[in-house]
Parts: sequence; C-alpha cells; structure tokens
Amino acid sequence: MDVPKLQAIIKKQLEEKYYTPKELQYGNEPGTYLSPWDYQKLLEYKETIASSSGPLILLPLPSFNSKCLYYSDCLDIEALLTNIESFADEGPDLLDRFSVDFMRSRIYSEIEGTLNIESVPITRKRLTELLEDGAKPQSKNDLIIKNMKAALDFVHGLPEFNKGNLRQLYTLLSQDCLDEEDQLRPNDCYRYDEVEIAQYHGCPAGQIERCMDALFEYVNTSIKANDKTTLMLLPHICHYYVLYVHPYFDYNGRTARMVSYWVHLLCGTSCFLPIVSEAINQTKNAYYKAIELSRDSHNDLTYFLKYVLGICVDYMVCFQNLNHFDQMAKNAGTVLTSTETHYMKRILICHKGAFTYADFLKMAHVSMSKQGALKILNRFVSYGFLKEVASSSKTKLFDIDKTHVPYAFKTLGFQG
Repeated sequence: MDVPKLQAIIKKQLEEKYYTPKELQYGNEPGTYLSPWDYQKLLEYKETIASSSGPLILLPLPSFNSKCLYYSDCLDIEALLTNIESFADEGPDLLDRFSVDFMRSRIYSEIEGTLNIESVPITRKRLTELLEDGAKPQSKNDLIIKNMKAALDFVHGLPEFNKGNLRQLYTLLSQDCLDEEDQLRPNDCYRYDEVEIAQYHGCPAGQIERCMDALFEYVNTSIKANDKTTLMLLPHICHYYVLYVHPYFDYNGRTARMVSYWVHLLCGTSCFLPIVSEAINQTKNAYYKAIELSRDSHNDLTYFLKYVLGICVDYMVCFQNLNHFDQMAKNAGTVLTSTETHYMKRILICHKGAFTYADFLKMAHVSMSKQGALKILNRFVSYGFLKEVASSSKTKLFDIDKTHVPYAFKTLGFQG
C-alpha cells in the first residue's frame, strides 16, 4: 500500500472515527477494507510518523515490543475531553459532595473486582466494620480491604512520584497477601524474573527499571509543564503503562489503578473520578478489550484512552443524575442518606430494564430480606426515582422513571 493511501486512512481515523483493527480490515466503511498485510503496513507507518507535535503523539516511554508508544489527537479523544471538561465546569463542587462515597466505592470496587473470579462475596457491612468500626481482619479478604485503605491514605499524602514511593505503595497494597514466590526480594523494587499475562509477555526483567524511571520522569516533567490536556490524559497513560510493563509478579492491575489515582492527585485536575475502578469493574470485558486493542496495535494507546475517558464521562453523568435526585428529594422535604445514594447509583449503572427486588440486591451487592429491599424500592418510587411496572406474576417489577433522569449513559447502564 502506497503512502498516500496510508495517509488517507489515518486522516479518516483522525477526523471521522478511530476505527478498530476489526473495522479497518472487515468493516464496510469506504476506504477501510484492508488486507491483514496492509493493516500491518498501516501500523508500521503510524509508528514512523509519531512525534511529540502530533497528530500521532509520541510518548517518551520506552517500548520493549514495538518501536514506540503513542496516541492519536483524534476527534474521538477531543470530544471525550470536551465532555469531561463540560461536566466538571457545570458542577465544580459535585465531586466533593460525594467524596465519602468515592472513597468507599473505590475500595469496595477494588475488592469486588479482585474476588469476582473466585466468586467470594464481600458485603458493605463488613467493609464498614473494618474501615469505620475498627474490626480486626479475620481473612485474606479483610486484609485486602485494610491494605487498600492504607494505600489510599498514602497517596492522599501526595508523596512524590518516584521509585521509592512506588515501592512503598506496592508494599501497602500487597502486605501479607502475596504467595511466597510472588514476593519481591528485600532490596528489589521490581520483579527479578519474567512473567506472562494471558497471551502477552511483561517487560523483560532487566529493562523494567529503565522503563519505570522514564515513567517517573515523564510524569514529573508533565506536571511541571502544566499542559491541561496532558494532565487530563496522564493518569490513564500511567495506568496503561504500568499494566504494559507489569513490574511485579502479582497485584499489577491494582497497582496500576492506584497509580492512576495517585498521579491524578498530583496533577490537581478535577476531570477524573477516583471511582474509575468501579466503572472498570462494571465494564470489565470492554476494559480488557481496550488493553488488547492498544497492545495489538503496536501500543497505540488511543483505544485504551477512548475506553477510560468514555467511562469517566458516564460516571460524571451518573453523579449529575444523583445530584438531580438529591434535589428532588429535598424538594419533597427529604434528605437522602449516603446509603440511599449508593443504592440509586448502583441501580443507574447496572440498569438493563425492569427489575425485581432480587435483581436490586445483586445490583447493590447487599444481603437483606425481601421486605427490607421492597421497603427501599417503594421509597424510591415515592421519591419519583423509580416507578412500578405492570407484571403478570405476583413478583413486583420496578424501573427507573426516565422522566426524572436528565442524562443518559453511553457505555454503562441507564440508556435513557
């Protein structure tokens, strides 16, 4: 394929839609039906033209399995960043109002995501006992919760982003939870041997320090430069890069998400949600697919950035809706409790249509009686958040009252 044709495809991706490899090779859009050979030539050409001035933005981060890492300054990314800024500007105090819920939800979503494969349940009651009531850990699950809280306290202290502090963060996250063969050696900051993750290889052990030092330099230099767009993307670039390098034998995913939050705090931007992990858990298949798309596209981070920015927009939408519900309740002479707010959030992001009380219990990850669940749902009906749906069975059905929800989601539950 000649250069003009390659340039035409890149222009189409930048200005229309950032097509996936599948769409480029098998889609029916004019000008995108590429052979596998042509597609590989496209990837190679993109790597050669990536630069610090764009529109394919070269990242100053070493790659161990491609020529470089980059992302595209495309219409899709620009639109998502604009949406995030718009929601942040509409309600600058919105994130602060739900700060307690952010903290609890982030810890809970991390636990949920970690234990999901093993189908080991953890309740919000136990979370509260450990974090607020001072209960002593009685299991590995309890230790994970305590470790998450310790790690959050650490990054909230705004420590400098460097090798020693990352080692401290990893120690807090993994304390007393790693199998012996997965533990770091006493004087090491990273793993000393090779790892495989699904069909991918982690960074060769001898190159990890060079890669991570470059990440520290990139983050600290970017924060000093204070470019708004870079700071909005920086936490998510760090997220991908830690996963990509895979500097540890275990706990890389949890560390990557915590690093993204840490870097967000250091950047000082309001355009990021501390509970992005909850959104990832809600769309886990799409999360892994976004990582795969970026890795399989010679580390074109555009696919990962599109995904994570999209779920950030949806969570901003979610909290805008919760803010609206909060005002509705006040207008009716009621103040929502934090528990009620949490339940409505779970209904919004898990919504697929009409649901029963049993469905609600699964959405909210709580254990209570049928009478207790129905009491909550009927209360939401009285507030105007929900409505009853006609049912041919004896089981009551509920649904979101769409007339009272100002914003719909793109990738999460409620579709308007």
